[in-house]
Amino acid sequence: MRSFEPSDRMKKIDLPPIAHIMAKVRKMRSEGRRVFSMAQAVPWYAPPEKAIRNLSEKLYDTELHGYGPDPGLSSSRRAVADDLRQRRGIDLDWEGQLHLTCGASQAFLGALLACTEVGDRVMVIEPYYFDHVFAILFSGMELVSVPMETQNDRWAFPKSAIERNLDRVSALVLVNPGNPTGSALSEPELSWLCEATRDSGTFLIIDETYERFNFEGANYAPAKPNGDPHVMVFGSFSKSLGMAGWRLGYLFGPNALMEQALKVQDSVVICPPTPAQHLLEEALREQQWIDGMVQGVLKRLHACREAMDQSPGLDWRAAEGGFFTLAKANTGLYSLDACLDLLERYGIAAIPGSAFGPTGEGHLRVSFGCLSDDELEDAMETLAGVEF
Repeated sequence: MRSFEPSDRMKKIDLPPIAHIMAKVRKMRSEGRRVFSMAQAVPWYAPPEKAIRNLSEKLYDTELHGYGPDPGLSSSRRAVADDLRQRRGIDLDWEGQLHLTCGASQAFLGALLACTEVGDRVMVIEPYYFDHVFAILFSGMELVSVPMETQNDRWAFPKSAIERNLDRVSALVLVNPGNPTGSALSEPELSWLCEATRDSGTFLIIDETYERFNFEGANYAPAKPNGDPHVMVFGSFSKSLGMAGWRLGYLFGPNALMEQALKVQDSVVICPPTPAQHLLEEALREQQWIDGMVQGVLKRLHACREAMDQSPGLDWRAAEGGFFTLAKANTGLYSLDACLDLLERYGIAAIPGSAFGPTGEGHLRVSFGCLSDDELEDAMETLAGVEF
């Protein structure tokens, strides 16, 4: 008789310790202990108040609560395309080359399945974002992980290692600015990646979830939908517009690939959340508010660097963008044990670097983009005193 066991495909995947860390945070807070949560990348702000007020006036509209078109509302896709064109010079046909999605994770799954086959090799740059790895593995593909190196206290782009492996993989996944490293690529590096992957016949999938927080990297548009048939780009409004709980992201690329990605979307979520799209349209009109939040994240980046420069226990790794630094922990402890020690003794929640692959061991991912104005000063004072 056949046993009713879970699939080997899923049993082989280990969930990262983030759920365990956050459960401990909730328990400590329930006990009245003060905790600075620098673990998850949840911004300290909600969407702009004006956008929320305008959305509230539409809540009794029946259409707001129904299904929308699979790729997203026409007005919302136009708004996103206009924003990308004005800010970055990316010229998209919003009807055929842009979908709104249920967050960046679902956008990645659509992009991945649109350009790969079961058994294909897919390259990630390590330390990697673990949710990408989960999707690659449970989709029946083989992982090729190329490690970064630390040079002059920053995570360095592993160009030579990528070049050596391109011919043996079907797709390369890139996060820019990086999660968990905070590294941001230069225009020559991005340009080389686009050319090298095109020449090798490798699809290039770029996660730009933190692109509005790209402080030192290039604002280079990595995809030209009419000229790069192998590049797909996706992102999210969770951080940039404070919409994490609204589950809204985007994916763009050439028509042929987007047509296939839409099949994934229809099967998995049918359509992106309709209320979230209306909120998105309202929020994108608040450019001054958006600029203020971006500057707020940059302020927190500088504060975190200054605190770690004083800390005996943590060495800053340069973050050119995003919400994180993947800092070196000056301890003989494994990174998970170091995280638990940091939480218990100092009330600071972080994520062990080992969650992002072996290269991350000995490091802690610290998110500076989630601290409120009220807790920022105290959190940085505590961080500066960390010693293992």
